Amino acid sequence: MAILKAASVTGDSPKTDTGRRSFIWKAGAAMSAVVASAVAGIPNQRVDPDAGLKGQLDHLSNRIGSLEDANAIRRLHQTYESRLDKGMYEEVAGMFADDAEVAYNGGLFAGKDGIRRLYCDHFASGHTGRKIEPAPGFETDPAQQLDLVEVAGDRKTATGQFPYSMQVGAPMARNSSLVEMARLQGEGIVHWWESGIHEVSYVKEDNTWKIRKLEYRATSKADYKPGRSYAKPISVPLFSKAFPGNPTGPDKLI
Repeated sequence: MAILKAASVTGDSPKTDTGRRSFIWKAGAAMSAVVASAVAGIPNQRVDPDAGLKGQLDHLSNRIGSLEDANAIRRLHQTYESRLDKGMYEEVAGMFADDAEVAYNGGLFAGKDGIRRLYCDHFASGHTGRKIEPAPGFETDPAQQLDLVEVAGDRKTATGQFPYSMQVGAPMARNSSLVEMARLQGEGIVHWWESGIHEVSYVKEDNTWKIRKLEYRATSKADYKPGRSYAKPISVPLFSKAFPGNPTGPDKLI
C-alpha cells in the first residue's frame, strides 16, 4: 500500500508543474495585453528598436503631462474669473506675461502698463467684471458653453476658449449735481450686461502658465441688472481714442 501511495504522489508531480507553467504563461499574456492597451492610439514612430519601449513611455508621459497642463490652464481661467468677479484688479493684472495683450471693445492693451490700465483703471472705474447670469431672452447657445483647451506638443504654449457672462460699467459722462452726489456715494456708474467668448493664448514661464493674449469676443450686450425679469439689447460705442488721449484707453485702436 505504501508503494502504491508513493507512485500516486510521483504521478501527480508532472500535473502540478504543468499547471504552474500554464498560470505563468497566462499571467504573462495578460500583462502583455495591458501594455498593448496602454500604448494603443500612439502614432507610429521610427525609434531605435533597443529604445522603442522607452520612446513609448516618454510619449505616454508627455501625454499625461499635457492633460495636467490643460487642467492647470482651466484652473488659471477659473482664478481669473473669480478675481475679476471680486474686483481684485491688481491680482488679475499679475496673471499676464510681461509682453501680454488684451483685445477689448475695439482696442488693444499691450504690455504690463497697458494691462494695468485696462484692469486697474478702466475696469475698476466701472466695476466691470462681476460674473452674472445671462440676461432674460439672451440665453447662450449650449454649444458655446463648452470650454476648450489645446496644449502644444512642446508643452510651452497653449490656447483656450471659454464663454463669459459679466456685468460691464462706465462712469456717467455728464457732469451735474446729481451725478456728483452719486459719485461721492460710490455710484455714478452706468451698468449693462455682456456675454461672449474668451479667446486666450498662454505661455509657460518658469514652469508656470501665464496669459499671453486674451480677446473679448462679445456676442450680446443688453440693458440688464441682476434680478430684473426683462432686458433689451443696447449698442455700446467702441473706443474712439487711444492712450494718452483717453487716460484709460487702449494703446491702439483695432
